[in-house]
Amino acid sequence: MTDRTPHKAKHKGRPRLAPVLALAVAVVLLPWEALAQDRPRSFLDMLFGGPPRNSRPSYRVYEAPPPPQRVIRKQQPRKKAPAEQQTRRSPSRTAPAAAAAAAASGPVEKSETARNVLVIGDFMAGSLAKGLDNAFADNRDIRVTSRVDGSSGLVRDDHRDWPATIGALIDETKPAAVVVMLGANDRQAIRAPDGALPLRSQEWADLYAKRAKALAEAVRDHKVPLLWVGMPAFQADRATEDMVYFNDVFRTVALMAGGEYVDIWNGFTDANGSFVSSGPDTAGQSVRLRNSDGITLTGAGQEKLAFFVEKPVTKALGLNVEDFVASLGTQQLSAKDLPTAADAALAIATPPVSFADPRLDGGDQLLGGPQQAAGGAGSPRDKLVREGVVTSAMAGRADQFNWTGRDTAVSPVTRDNAIVFRGTTSLEELRLPAPGPTAAPQPKAPAPAPAPGKAGTPDTSVVN
Repeated sequence: MTDRTPHKAKHKGRPRLAPVLALAVAVVLLPWEALAQDRPRSFLDMLFGGPPRNSRPSYRVYEAPPPPQRVIRKQQPRKKAPAEQQTRRSPSRTAPAAAAAAAASGPVEKSETARNVLVIGDFMAGSLAKGLDNAFADNRDIRVTSRVDGSSGLVRDDHRDWPATIGALIDETKPAAVVVMLGANDRQAIRAPDGALPLRSQEWADLYAKRAKALAEAVRDHKVPLLWVGMPAFQADRATEDMVYFNDVFRTVALMAGGEYVDIWNGFTDANGSFVSSGPDTAGQSVRLRNSDGITLTGAGQEKLAFFVEKPVTKALGLNVEDFVASLGTQQLSAKDLPTAADAALAIATPPVSFADPRLDGGDQLLGGPQQAAGGAGSPRDKLVREGVVTSAMAGRADQFNWTGRDTAVSPVTRDNAIVFRGTTSLEELRLPAPGPTAAPQPKAPAPAPAPGKAGTPDTSVVN
């Protein structure tokens, strides 16, 4: 039998490690938020409003947001307006009316004897041709023909040689005037047998002026009026300087050939002569004249460009006011509205007369010649002053007093032939006293009887 007592006595003084290790592991594994929650609030927490005890953990847990849900909405059918339904139900009724309106507002048909205006040049001349076509759209006697080559000029004669081909174009179109506008594509060197000539060098300038002169003389040899339109300013400063140089060349060759130079520079620049993209149109309204490239023209710019050329073209064709009046249709000017010369005082409408027409101030008659007999009807002034007959007022004229109930400004019949008469009450009637209520007549008091006295002696008791 073994004695175990000494063995127990041997381990009696050692502490047990198992409870200690368990406590240490529990402290380590204790959640941090539990420790944080048990922490008392410090002075800083109370001063700056820290989290109270058992409120929230000291760390934040970020959770991924839920994926967005796609919501599909069902489109409701659009309700048609009654007018739209009626239009779609009966398209055959509105189509002829729209076609008739478009035909009425369209350009008039050119006459068989209409004079042709030939426009040649580069893409700037194309804008001019469009503007002139719109300007003369209502004129039956002027037709605009465009033979424009947008990439042409006087430098690249290998692409288009205008001095050599203008004669064939004149024979083909039979123009009454030729309008030339080019130069936008000529800012480049000229190819010569000896090499390329730099832009605006002496050799380049001589050759360029020679080609421009050849074009102007080719038009003159065909006995056709020439109108050379200058170039406008461009957005680039170097390009604007070149356009100024080209315009000097064009002006010189046009005048030497007996033609006319049309200067449009001030129409597309400001007061200092600088480029502007917007400016006043033909009606004086501020509009955009140039596109974003700073070179080409907008619709309003084309209209303004044609405005500068329209009058020189009319002058070159030799047209006057009578030609324009004769070209108008019956729907534009009625013959019954044109009075005769004898009854000019009774005219309601008169035909247009040019300021250069000698008949405007009677210059078509010789001094001391027979005077034209005046009409027997007389003017409205003569009828009113001499005969006292008032001419009936026209509807819508200033002397029509329909709103007052009178037919004319001066009434021929007045009350008692009064010179001035207005209304229904005269001044004499207003001056009369207004009638008041009539009072009943009161009886007069009887006179007192005289006191007895001597005959012939006056009674002085009343006086005293």
